[in-house]
Amino acid sequence: MHFFKYSLLTTSLLLMGCSEFAVDNHASINVPKATDPYSEIGFKSDDLKEMVAKAKSLGGRASEFLATDLFIKGNDASIRGDYQAATQFFKYVVELQPHDNFLKRKLSIELIRIGELKEAESILQAVFAESHSTDDSSGMILAGVYAALEKPILARETYQKIINTSTDPEEACLFLAKSFSAEKKYKEAHGLLSKCEKKSKEDPIYSFYRGKIDYERGQKKEAKKFFEKSLKLDPTYAQAALAIGAYYEEKEDFKSAVKTYKYFLSREGNASNTSVLSRLVTVLFSQEANSEVIPYAETLSSLDNTDLNLKVRLGLLYSDANRFEEAINLFREVLTVVPESDKVIYYLGALYQQTNRFSEAIEYLKKIPSSSALFSDAGLQMGQMMGALAREEFAQNRKSGEALTNFLTFTNERIREHEENVVDLKMLQASYFDDTFQYKEAIKIMSEVKANKNFTDSHGYYLASILEKDGEYLEARKLVQGIVDRDPNNAHALNFLGYSYLEKNEKMDIAFDYISKAVKLRPEDGYIRDSLAWFYFQTGKFQEALSEAKKAFELVKSDVTITKHLAMIYQKLNNPAKAREFLTEALQQSKIEAEKEDVLQILKEVEGMRLPASSPK
Repeated sequence: MHFFKYSLLTTSLLLMGCSEFAVDNHASINVPKATDPYSEIGFKSDDLKEMVAKAKSLGGRASEFLATDLFIKGNDASIRGDYQAATQFFKYVVELQPHDNFLKRKLSIELIRIGELKEAESILQAVFAESHSTDDSSGMILAGVYAALEKPILARETYQKIINTSTDPEEACLFLAKSFSAEKKYKEAHGLLSKCEKKSKEDPIYSFYRGKIDYERGQKKEAKKFFEKSLKLDPTYAQAALAIGAYYEEKEDFKSAVKTYKYFLSREGNASNTSVLSRLVTVLFSQEANSEVIPYAETLSSLDNTDLNLKVRLGLLYSDANRFEEAINLFREVLTVVPESDKVIYYLGALYQQTNRFSEAIEYLKKIPSSSALFSDAGLQMGQMMGALAREEFAQNRKSGEALTNFLTFTNERIREHEENVVDLKMLQASYFDDTFQYKEAIKIMSEVKANKNFTDSHGYYLASILEKDGEYLEARKLVQGIVDRDPNNAHALNFLGYSYLEKNEKMDIAFDYISKAVKLRPEDGYIRDSLAWFYFQTGKFQEALSEAKKAFELVKSDVTITKHLAMIYQKLNNPAKAREFLTEALQQSKIEAEKEDVLQILKEVEGMRLPASSPK
């Protein structure tokens, strides 16, 4: 036959102008109009039977050409998933070419697809027998049919025949070993694989499958040895590397798993293996080895450009590594594929916010719909940025303007539309007025939500701090004392009360008790440590003050007050050099004019001091 050589339509098989087709028009085969399930391919089933019968009666090239065309149509039906039609076509093809075992094998495959296993079995038995058990393809399909029909003995006999006669019995050997293993005949399975391995000593698959058998029956250490042997035979055999890695992962020995995957990828030709790369990236992610995972995640992403989840995770890694532009570019790329993703939009907004590009950040965050779980947080982030722009405007012009109007308009609209965020949004507003020294307005705003169910002790603590700035010490203490009464171990509230008494030189014994207790509760809080240092300073215990101030500074190195206090202690200890060093640093940390003026005044005093022969450190 000349299959695949011709692509002929059957509309006029007998009208080809060839001498051996010297037939009159009455003998021609005409393609009828489609009216039944064969309509898509241009046939009526009854007419097709008639065409096949006529082609068979004519024989020769008529039969061959019709078989060729029906084969093409059957193949097309199979590709489209129409296995019923494919089966019928191949049946006709086999009827036209009954001695072609290749066609019979094709028909048996389609029969298997539609569940006609018994019919497929009959055809394959004949084909395999005719080949004297040398047709590996037919034999493997037949053995699979036997297995599906629950005829394990016949399946094994067929696999064994293939192993005995084939020049490449790998597949039959593996399936027969699996059959033994399924019935817990592990000795027979290992013996078979060992025997097959001797014929192909460089093939890693037999050791690998011996490892799989042992792993599945719980002998995992033995399995690992087989996997290692397999990988030694072929350093590019990814399945073995993955199996060894999985062994370590199951034992939670992630360090060894990572080492295994890395070693495999370092071997020549293995660097682009996506399966091993994927496992390595997953393990490194799980271990939060962020800096280590980046190059592998980059490689994996370049190999599989469709993995959006990986791109997002890589973008987050870039962000953590302060590679903001790379993160932004990656998220924007992902957004072109999933433009409605609220998470990606949020990440982009956060990145622009982090890089102080507030306008771009706000534009992205505005796109997050109210139905999103990120909507509330996006609103707060936008409010914070608008508040920052309003502060910047105030610092430049010493008055409020458009930025403040935008900020208040936005936050008030959000409050009206989403009352659940009212406390946090009001706190943003109060924070602006607090930072611009408009304390009464800040107090008014916070007082409006004092009765709200979402008003917490943290909000009360913040309100107390504004009250104290406005000189309303008694109100502030009353508010914080209520917090302490409800929560005697609230370190921040205790510190607030203690520092408040300290600053007014009132109830110094109570101030010390409160601050000391706060330090014990939160020993790593630099601000509370600074309160204790300031108590010692105020009571003339400068060495104790220095010890606590150093601890506070190590914990919080960027706070103007803490740095200034440390400098003032050095001043009292007659160490102008150290005082000058920390005052200079405090001056750099100062963000508002009042802070700068205060630090400059102390610096001026220090400059007039005489440097002693030796100073405390």
